[in-house]
Amino acid sequence: MTATPAFVPAQLVGRQAVLDTLDGFVRRLEDGVSDIAVVTGPVGSGRSAVLDRVVDRARASGLAVGVARCSPRESQLPYGAITQLLGTLCRPSRIGALASGIGPTSRPTDTVARMCDTLLTLSAGRPVLLAVDDLHLADPHSLRRLVDLIHRARQGAVLGLVTSPVPVRQVLDAAGARPAAPSSVHTLRLDALTTAEARSVVEARVGHPVQRSVLTVAGVAGWSPAVLHAVADRITALGRPLDTDAVPQLIAAARTAWSTRALTTLHGLPKNVVALLRATAVGGHQLEPARLAALAGLDATAFADAVDALRACGLLADTDIPRLRHPWFADDVLAGMTGPERDRLHRRAASLQGQEGARVGTVAEMLGDVTSLVRSWTASDLAASSRPRHTADITTASLRHSLCEPVTEAERARRLIRLATAEAVTAPQAADGRLRQVMLRHLSRETWPDVLNAADLLLSRGDAETARWVIADVHQRALTKIPDEELRPLRALGRLAHKEKGGLPLVAPPPVHSDRTGHPAQSAVLAWTLATRGDERDRVLELARTALDEPATVPFMCRIAAARALLSADDIPAGLDRLDAVAADARGADALAAAAQALLSRAEEQIRLGHGEAALRELTAATRTLPPASWHCLLAPRLAAAEVLALLRCGRVDEARRASERARSRPEGHSVTTAFLLYARAELALIDRDAARALLLLEECGRMLRAKRWRNPMLIPWRSAAAVAHHHLGAATTADDLLVKEREVAERWGTPGAFTALRARTHEALARNGVEVPWAHAESVPSARSAHDTPAAMPDATAPAPDPLTPSERDVADLVLAGLTNREIARHLGLATRTVELRLTHTYRKLGVKGRTALVAHLRARQEDD
Repeated sequence: MTATPAFVPAQLVGRQAVLDTLDGFVRRLEDGVSDIAVVTGPVGSGRSAVLDRVVDRARASGLAVGVARCSPRESQLPYGAITQLLGTLCRPSRIGALASGIGPTSRPTDTVARMCDTLLTLSAGRPVLLAVDDLHLADPHSLRRLVDLIHRARQGAVLGLVTSPVPVRQVLDAAGARPAAPSSVHTLRLDALTTAEARSVVEARVGHPVQRSVLTVAGVAGWSPAVLHAVADRITALGRPLDTDAVPQLIAAARTAWSTRALTTLHGLPKNVVALLRATAVGGHQLEPARLAALAGLDATAFADAVDALRACGLLADTDIPRLRHPWFADDVLAGMTGPERDRLHRRAASLQGQEGARVGTVAEMLGDVTSLVRSWTASDLAASSRPRHTADITTASLRHSLCEPVTEAERARRLIRLATAEAVTAPQAADGRLRQVMLRHLSRETWPDVLNAADLLLSRGDAETARWVIADVHQRALTKIPDEELRPLRALGRLAHKEKGGLPLVAPPPVHSDRTGHPAQSAVLAWTLATRGDERDRVLELARTALDEPATVPFMCRIAAARALLSADDIPAGLDRLDAVAADARGADALAAAAQALLSRAEEQIRLGHGEAALRELTAATRTLPPASWHCLLAPRLAAAEVLALLRCGRVDEARRASERARSRPEGHSVTTAFLLYARAELALIDRDAARALLLLEECGRMLRAKRWRNPMLIPWRSAAAVAHHHLGAATTADDLLVKEREVAERWGTPGAFTALRARTHEALARNGVEVPWAHAESVPSARSAHDTPAAMPDATAPAPDPLTPSERDVADLVLAGLTNREIARHLGLATRTVELRLTHTYRKLGVKGRTALVAHLRARQEDD
């Protein structure tokens, strides 16, 4: 065999293992061994680059190479891929000679068949590489002929190499091109790049090092080489050091690169796969798999195949329920449909969601991962809810019909928002799509107030992740269309969305703009930001009041943020009044999600004040305003936590346990709101005598809050509960340190009295439910009361000193005085021996005695004094 010419390819980062395997197949081909290899991988993973590398390697070795690159445009041309293979395998003159030998009366199919047969004859006796890129985009005629060609060519030495993001089996089945005999196929998958590999790709493209934070932008689309190249090219085009102003441009470049390739892939997917993708774009994770399959019109087998194909393409997330990998891709998917097609799909989705809501009686059943209503649904409730729903159905049908009328862009945007508010109850996912449509497709100077309203309504749904993506896109495109003064409320909403959702720091509009206080909306968000950090209380009060004094110019969600800032700063009457005003205004504007959020915030404050029954009433009003099936899964943990804590404050522990069991948050959808639910479950764990589990929950709660810089203990006093858990586990020093730390943060924030009262109420609630809290009695003295509680009478100096022991500790001490051992005390009180030991430790510390003998002496002396 002749010597192989030197071949020194450029580096393909992260693909060396696949390239080595394919090089092995080329060497086997040189030795006369045939193989079939399929290179697969998600959108933008570099399948074409790998195929090009193998083609160059084979040509450098002197092998015959036929290459076909399929595309959506050529997928409609019969035998387009076969023609490309012939054109690269033979010289044009040779193809002309072959064609001239076929009679003029022959059919085109006969011509191609004769040409393929002649080609096989000419290629016999020498190795041939047949490479087909994007096989799923090949026309059906070529697919059927390729299967036969590769199968017959294996009588010689042939390497069949194809790339496809979807399983080849499904591609061939859709074209009716199954091989007559089974063949062994080597499947090689290209996975996402690692962080180090991604950085290498970007730096090699731009020619200089980049900061690590830039890579978070590319992470939005799965760390694919195509996305990384787009980000690198945008960095190069900027021609200046990167700052926060450049972030939206990098995000837009990454998303455009990913979406372009995803939409190209979509053109070649089988019909059942496209149907499921469209159904997922409309139904999302609010429909269970069976109903999602019904929406797509698929049986169980077709549904499973479609899910596999979409996941292989990287279009679906790796979740139990099919869900788009990127929520914003829903708009791109639906944009490829006609208006009537979209409306039919939305109506079917709403119908399926309505059927699901009519057959169940709890939020857990309706939503699957959210808490139930404060009270169970009854038959009368369902009957009452059916009347407004019927009216809403008529309204939505009329609004959908009106969208078909020729109207101005501004009027269409207003109608879409009206339709979204009408669908907020029966089809919230569809309503979200309407709002995104207004923001992304109707951006103009005339429609700007509607775009801003849509952004506010979208964020009020609780899906801060999607809201911040859409707001970032709109902000970037509006920079050249909208005056800066009018852009500021949108920046405030973007900052608020970023704050409510955990995740990467560079995927929201530039925070530097949102922290400016040139607009009341920005003042509101800055007040809430500082309040969560526990910084500059006086400034927070000033900013929040300034924002709330101009409600007409401030979006609902910014007003809610300002009111929550007032509450955390101990201006409770003003905060509650402003939340009540927001709820009323939001109801008047049919912004039901915003009204529900305002009522939920009122309920949380009632819990902090220790008013369990009042909190339950607020929660009932919130869930009546927005039906439970319409609460977004990212907002639902707050609702669940509020219900659990309100029930605990009312002493209804069994109901709280059941509510906690029903609240199953999605791991992939965690946001900062999950911290509220973790805290509520920790209180339940303490009541259930499981201090170790409570501590784990509280530590995770604290970690999530610290990650978002939520340091203010007025929001969630997690350290107070953690101190109780540490005491039960025998770590008294750690518990004391936590209490001191929490107190220092409250003093620095400027609300030591209000916080002491909050901590006292928290510990008293735990003590009432049977939890040993060493400080419960000491914290109940008048000095620990808030200015909003009823002042206590001055203590009587002549009265006997209060007993420092809790009733449970006093029971143990009395039995020690009676001469019982710890084991006997445990058996007598029905406790674990470890619990008795912990109570004795607390007793020794409170009374200042060391050991059992000293305790007995102290108790006897006190008896004599009495």
